[in-house]
Amino acid sequence: MRKNIKLSNKQSVKTPEKEPFYFFVKDQGEGAARVIVIVLKIIELILTSIFALCLGVFGSIIMSAEIKEAAIYMWLATSAVYVIGTFVVMLGHSKIALCIHGAATAGTVVTYFLFQVMFAQVPENNGPSVLYMPCIFITIITFVIMLLINLPKWLDKQAAKAREIAPSILSKDEED
Repeated sequence: MRKNIKLSNKQSVKTPEKEPFYFFVKDQGEGAARVIVIVLKIIELILTSIFALCLGVFGSIIMSAEIKEAAIYMWLATSAVYVIGTFVVMLGHSKIALCIHGAATAGTVVTYFLFQVMFAQVPENNGPSVLYMPCIFITIITFVIMLLINLPKWLDKQAAKAREIAPSILSKDEED
């Protein structure tokens, strides 16, 4: 008449569920939006590496040895701001990154007009605008990433508010 005595309080070990792939942070949207956000982050990283880091920072430093103009320094500053904004979006703060990239886009437009004034003597030459103007696409990609991550959250909040505000059918029956 032996009883089965349990010698351990340990529960059976469950196999952990497979974690989905995250690119830097977990908050990347849901479903298909997650895949699109990851692809857009990779594209943004590549564009930032080419246009903001290589051409923007290194190119403007090389050009500043020959040309001592405000446009070169503005190009350097806006390129650095694009790099900072890309790091912020990779950390998962898409709204803050959009503000940073918006400021960098304004700097890019100012840089464009500074180069237009600088190269006004030669009408067919508008300076190195083909090198820094593609940075505007980085801001557009950041905007799309921000929408894909935050729009479903915002729609859920709006639906919850609408359900909260809407009168209940049961409350009318109880009053009668």
